[in-house]
Amino acid sequence: MKLIGKIQESCKERNKLFLALEVLFSLLTLYFATRLLFISTSALGNSNYSIDLANVLNFGMTLSLGLAWTSRVLEMLVTGKRQYFVLLLIGTIIVLGVSVIELRWLLI
Repeated sequence: MKLIGKIQESCKERNKLFLALEVLFSLLTLYFATRLLFISTSALGNSNYSIDLANVLNFGMTLSLGLAWTSRVLEMLVTGKRQYFVLLLIGTIIVLGVSVIELRWLLI
């Protein structure tokens, strides 16, 4: 019960627009991750599967994760709460950089 109370309290403190963006991008990340898991496990048993769809799903997963973290960074800038700001900013840049590398890999 304390965990649910803490989650409700943190949701009340956060900006609703950034919270909605983060939830949307987090759900997209979970969708791409579960699709990637199912496609990868089915491809293990059959050698006829192409890895192109897995690469697209991996790109979508890292891009939506990077966008979720970007919304949190922007919320920190707007509200002025700077706890773990530099760490989150570095992580966001790394994830979005990996996403760009995956996009380049797809386009080759």
